[in-house]
Amino acid sequence: MLADNARQSISSLRELLGRIPIECNARQHLRRLPDGRVLADWFGCALSSVFQPIVRAGDGQVVAHEAFLRSLAGGEPQLSPWTLFSAAANDDHLLALDWLCRTIHPLNAIAAGDDSLLFLNVHGRLMSVVDKDHGQAFRKLVEALGVPPERIVVETPLEASLQPDLLAFVLRNYTANGFQVAVNVESVAQWQSISSTAWAPFVKLDGRKLLASGPLEPGNWIAALREETTIVVTHLEAPFPAGDSSGVWLQGNAYGKPVPHLSRLVVDAVTAD
Repeated sequence: MLADNARQSISSLRELLGRIPIECNARQHLRRLPDGRVLADWFGCALSSVFQPIVRAGDGQVVAHEAFLRSLAGGEPQLSPWTLFSAAANDDHLLALDWLCRTIHPLNAIAAGDDSLLFLNVHGRLMSVVDKDHGQAFRKLVEALGVPPERIVVETPLEASLQPDLLAFVLRNYTANGFQVAVNVESVAQWQSISSTAWAPFVKLDGRKLLASGPLEPGNWIAALREETTIVVTHLEAPFPAGDSSGVWLQGNAYGKPVPHLSRLVVDAVTAD
């Protein structure tokens, strides 16, 4: 029965994607490129998605992807997405841009045939304007697209961890609506200080800072995290010495750069040029 429902959902999604026009249309906010990618129009800027694989440390298995926004001109990268968010004139524009991104990222993941976890970022400016209905509204959106909320990992920015009470409110908002959540922290010490207030099943640490801190003892900082937490080491330009890799995922150019088409199965780490 579940398999039949999944097939029907995929069929409906394919039908939905097929109805998105390829040609530009002033009355349509979405269109497709010939390669199947979905673009969204934002005041004349064409927005689309790229995806970076996240792999399991022990075997290189792709377990998730993180979506990033790209602004395109003629199908090629143009403006920085952070420039677009920074240029949003007010909170309403910021929320509308965020909503557009949250629509095209799942659509592009669907178009790529991916069914792994999808990490979606919350911009720092959004943290203070998210209200109690935001998570519910987003759940209705992804369910309308046929995507189970538990497949989406809503990721908060590093600056959010400086405000544990606000962070806890945002995390509760999304988990109450079936989403998974991830937090970015400066260090294990910071996570230890906020985890009792704002716990998350995924914790992201910048691999550059870990490597710069001296000889690593991965077992120590993994053990420092609460049970049932997966640590994701990010910004890796070279293979990471994960040691005891239980509960560790890896992300960075060493394991795959952000690209429009999703990586699958196993990624072999390569040293970046």
